[in-house]
Amino acid sequence: MNQQSEQSEQDDVVVIEERDKRSQLYIGIAAVIGLALGGLIGSTVTASKWESTYQVLETRYQELSDSKTQLVSSVEAKVANVDTEIDGKVEAALLQQTEKHQKELQDLAKQSAVLEKVNLSLEQQLNEQKQTLEKTDQDNKKLKRQVDMQSTLFERSRELFQKEFQISQELAKLKKERDELDKKLGSLKTACDVFLDGTSWDSKSDACEKQDNANSRLSDIRQMIEVHNMDLKQIKALEEEMGL
Repeated sequence: MNQQSEQSEQDDVVVIEERDKRSQLYIGIAAVIGLALGGLIGSTVTASKWESTYQVLETRYQELSDSKTQLVSSVEAKVANVDTEIDGKVEAALLQQTEKHQKELQDLAKQSAVLEKVNLSLEQQLNEQKQTLEKTDQDNKKLKRQVDMQSTLFERSRELFQKEFQISQELAKLKKERDELDKKLGSLKTACDVFLDGTSWDSKSDACEKQDNANSRLSDIRQMIEVHNMDLKQIKALEEEMGL
């Protein structure tokens, strides 16, 4: 009896376990079916939402694309304007710089012309001063020659005056001696003639010799007087040439 009871309990346990396994299987199948149905329903809902979202995104994308195109066009236009503006500014700056350099070149040309005129003026002044110095040097040399000539002339004139004075004194002496001999010559001739005639014992034998000596001396004196007169004429001519 006990064995039958135990066998009966074991069978009940097996049945219960089998029921539990079946219940779990059913539950699992139901869960899978529920999940499938939920997923299908969820996917349907999700697909509907995704389609509307996709349309929204596509519209947004198209808007962004159009906005991008407009932005690119705007940027390109701004870049073109900026390039044009930069080119204009660069061209204006270059033109201004060129005008500035041109003005500086013109100013330099004017300054160069002024400096050239100043240089020419200085050269002219230098040449004039050089000519003045040369003329002054020539004048100084001329003046020195004149001074030397005047000094020489003074010395020569002094010598001429001295010589003229000496000749004049000698000439005066010779003329005086000539006049005296002229006065004596008559008496000496008479004495000689008397001696030669022998008419007088008072006549001396040297009377004729004295007459000859007197004539000879008188001839020398006359020659010397003539020479002195010629010397005086030459001295007078030199004095006139020298402006004395």
